Amino acid sequence: MSTPSHTDKQPSSPPHAFVDSIESGLVKLLLQDESGQWRAHSLPASILPTGTKEGTWFRLVFQPSDPPAEQQSEAALRQKLSQADQGGDFSL
Repeated sequence: MSTPSHTDKQPSSPPHAFVDSIESGLVKLLLQDESGQWRAHSLPASILPTGTKEGTWFRLVFQPSDPPAEQQSEAALRQKLSQADQGGDFSL
């Protein structure tokens, strides 16, 4: 799997995200796909700003960053993650 570069086509304005629910430490964000359909995505609630609640709107902006100081390399991260992988089937 290749890592997308930051030169990939970016939308003209950052997409909106809607906080549909927050339960058991997970937030369900609704994002519009290319066809305009709203799709649900679950994320840890801890990554959102303090005070986020159901009904909150966000603009999503991602920007490239240098790796965190404690991260040695991409290869080391992939190796660490693969050690915990049981190799079983998964479903989407």
